[in-house]
Amino acid sequence: MSASNIVSEAERTGSLGDDESLREVLDFLVTEEQLGVTLVSAAIENAPGTPSEAFLPVLRNGVTQEYLHVEALKEAGGKPLTTKYWFPDAALDNGGIGVFETLEVIETIEISLYLIGVSAFARRGDDFGARLCAEAMGTEAVHRALVRFAQGELGKEIGPPNDVGFENFDWPTLGAVREALEALGIGYGVETSQPGRFYEYPGDPLANGLGTPVNHTQPR
Repeated sequence: MSASNIVSEAERTGSLGDDESLREVLDFLVTEEQLGVTLVSAAIENAPGTPSEAFLPVLRNGVTQEYLHVEALKEAGGKPLTTKYWFPDAALDNGGIGVFETLEVIETIEISLYLIGVSAFARRGDDFGARLCAEAMGTEAVHRALVRFAQGELGKEIGPPNDVGFENFDWPTLGAVREALEALGIGYGVETSQPGRFYEYPGDPLANGLGTPVNHTQPR
């Protein structure tokens, strides 16, 4: 089945269980990946002259990877719920270690989110959709290890950055995922109680100069 047919077929067959349709899963996945592009773009812009500057090559590749996920998920039928995100000031930490602490939590939760996607497609017997989610999830797992490594390099005692035998599925529903992310003070189109400001999704990081090219740019 082609990516463009995924959602239309899902709409004909209804819910995938747990009251979460494939469209709901795809819509939140693309919303979350846009959040990733937005947050990492802000981190890149903040980095010069701060502790995070040393990790700019990783951040520049990372923002491109997140954008590629956005585009693949849109091709699969996902539609973002918002393009405006409220980030607490503490999440970016003026380019300090806090930005990597924030990214570790987000990446960890996103791994569960992608596993929800894998499960949704697997219930349908859709190998392309399940593989799309698994390929993207693999990249998010690398991001998690990299931001843990960055924290260690900046002096935090975290132990080895590659610390799991299997990736987590600690947030097995969309509701649990969103609740965990909002607990960080992130707002999806709404202001939260934590001091911060709105950031708009900036689009293609290669076009705006924040990202750098990567390999394997399409799901297979």
